[in-house]
Amino acid sequence: MKLLRATTRLAMLSTITAVLSFSLVAGKLVLLKTTHARLLWRNWHFRAWARVVVRLLNIRINPTTFTPSKPFLLVANHLSYIDIVVLAAKLDCTFIAKSDVAHWPIIGWLSKVTDTIFINRRQHRDLNRAMHSAQRFIEQGLGVVLFAEGTSTSGKEVAPFKSSMLEFAAQKSVPVYYASLSYATSPNEASAAETICWWGDMTFPDHFFRLLQLSGFEATLNFGRDPIVANDRRVLANRLWQAVNAQFIPVSAH
Repeated sequence: MKLLRATTRLAMLSTITAVLSFSLVAGKLVLLKTTHARLLWRNWHFRAWARVVVRLLNIRINPTTFTPSKPFLLVANHLSYIDIVVLAAKLDCTFIAKSDVAHWPIIGWLSKVTDTIFINRRQHRDLNRAMHSAQRFIEQGLGVVLFAEGTSTSGKEVAPFKSSMLEFAAQKSVPVYYASLSYATSPNEASAAETICWWGDMTFPDHFFRLLQLSGFEATLNFGRDPIVANDRRVLANRLWQAVNAQFIPVSAH
């Protein structure tokens, strides 16, 4: 039953991603002439894709009473590639991601066509380029999401935030919103720490196929209402970490 569920979902997800990606690219290249029109087209397709995936995987996202209005810069803890789906289902946004993501099956392709800002953190020049790209998207009216831990974790705790990508926010006193993410599976299935959180030496294909076998799971997404401003990137990173950590719910490893 689980293998059939996973195989069926994989086929449906691949088809949906291909159709929406083709429509998105075709519209941006052929039909739409202005930046604003392309942005609206892109937002609709990305939000539609995320909401379809939420239904397909039976992700139960807790009701949120507040979401930041775009444009915005938002920082969140990072547990899994599923974070992208959950956030995109609620927000019109793009993401800052490590360059490796560009080569992932399905998600890599979708990340490229939805204007993900890829970054090689080991190259300072690439860091500057990514910061300028993030600033440009915000100026165009889009939200930008940064996973400031720099990598996904097991969900036991929130790792310290890296401050390098917050330099432009500190320089320009940009208000930064924050959010916390957590997941839970039903008691009769493997823990969220094993099946949803993607960390350590887990390989993407194996982890993704195990996640597809779940009957469903819960996602807890909490946004902070008051953005944080600081003119020093390290101070900003620390204040954001404290705010996220204060509302973070550790992932169960039952």
